[in-house]
Amino acid sequence: MIDTPQEIQRYLNQSLDDLMQQFDLYAEEASGVQRGPGEAWSKIVPALKQKICVEGNWCEQRQDARFDDPLNIALALAAMINDETIRLLAPATLIAAILVKRGIDAFCGCAPLGAKKEN
Repeated sequence: MIDTPQEIQRYLNQSLDDLMQQFDLYAEEASGVQRGPGEAWSKIVPALKQKICVEGNWCEQRQDARFDDPLNIALALAAMINDETIRLLAPATLIAAILVKRGIDAFCGCAPLGAKKEN
């Protein structure tokens, strides 16, 4: 289930460090294993890149003017990964907020907006 825009905005209002700590707690609770900071995140990066960057074709989708707003970006990302949430065992909206804070364009390796495509 996707959280409401207000709940997503609450995540977006937090620092990246706070979001990562929350993510680590979810991952630790889900696995029962205490890991180092960022270790659980690095384990889900390949699945996120596949789902968002490849299947979701983020670099093309982001051209839409709606994605000038971080809230809209987080909503779109959460929808893309929502079916993976059970496997990832953390709220899709928390993961989406982390991706927005870290920079989803850089995460997916997108060219800068307005850059011409090379043939």
